[in-house]
Amino acid sequence: MKKNLLISLGMLLLTASIYGTSYAGEIFRLAPGVQNMAMGGTGLSYADNPAAGWWNPALMSLQSQSGVQVMRANHFGGLLQQNQLSLALGGKVRSSFHLNHLAIDKIKLTTLENPSDTLSNDNRPIVFKTVTNSDFILTASLARSLSQKFALGFSPKLAYRDLAGNSGYGVGADLGFLYDGGSFMAGANLRDCFGTWILWENGSREVAIPSLDLEGSYEFKLLKASIPLRIALRSELFLEDRGEASTFALGPLTGDLHFGVMLAPIPYLQVMGGYDADAPTAGLGLKFGAWGLDYALKTKAPEGLGSTQRISLNFTW
Repeated sequence: MKKNLLISLGMLLLTASIYGTSYAGEIFRLAPGVQNMAMGGTGLSYADNPAAGWWNPALMSLQSQSGVQVMRANHFGGLLQQNQLSLALGGKVRSSFHLNHLAIDKIKLTTLENPSDTLSNDNRPIVFKTVTNSDFILTASLARSLSQKFALGFSPKLAYRDLAGNSGYGVGADLGFLYDGGSFMAGANLRDCFGTWILWENGSREVAIPSLDLEGSYEFKLLKASIPLRIALRSELFLEDRGEASTFALGPLTGDLHFGVMLAPIPYLQVMGGYDADAPTAGLGLKFGAWGLDYALKTKAPEGLGSTQRISLNFTW
């Protein structure tokens, strides 16, 4: 049975990579969660916030509390806006729901003063319309414990895209795995495992090529003060040649590396830092009983796309 499952999974990945569209799945990689960005874009192996189920649906097997998170983010110096709402349900249900909204405002569309003529000094481009590009992505995360140490998770997702007046719908799913070794945790997420499909109203279509996330994290007590310290290392693997957009390349396989650290010097304060593929990250987390406030900053990337800032308000019960 395991052999048949591996063969089927291999055929699925091969088919998706043949018919997939490069970068079609980028909107699904703009993740929720502020702690995660502050820790260099890690999060497959710890379930400390309501957005954890997006990173790895198998983490819901560890969800003992319910909680809600509202997040606001500015990417690339404010060019891209992101709003996110995450709801995690603990106890017997152990599931989560995530609504992610991405928007680029005031995009200017141009045409020639005389569209029937060619471009010249007497026929210059003019702005005829200003539009907003928007994406709405709804994700649900469910988990099942296979044993005391292993869990499996599944995340179906739906998307609605409105780009310069052209709309489309997307449907797909992620498949997550978790190993709980106590201090050491390991997580994996096969994103777009069925090759997420995006169908446009004009009849065209795109297919997001599956990618594989792998992460390990370790938590221990620092010095005699018993200060909790967590370190995490994550690797994204893509079945496509992403060129200079990736950290490393192994033939047709490319990937990005992420590293994160979280230190809790006092119970209500978390200090976070890391490196997210191409830029350093940092952040702070404050806890006031059932309430939490997180802030994260990703510094300016080498390509000059500007910095990213995130802030979230959390409530658990």
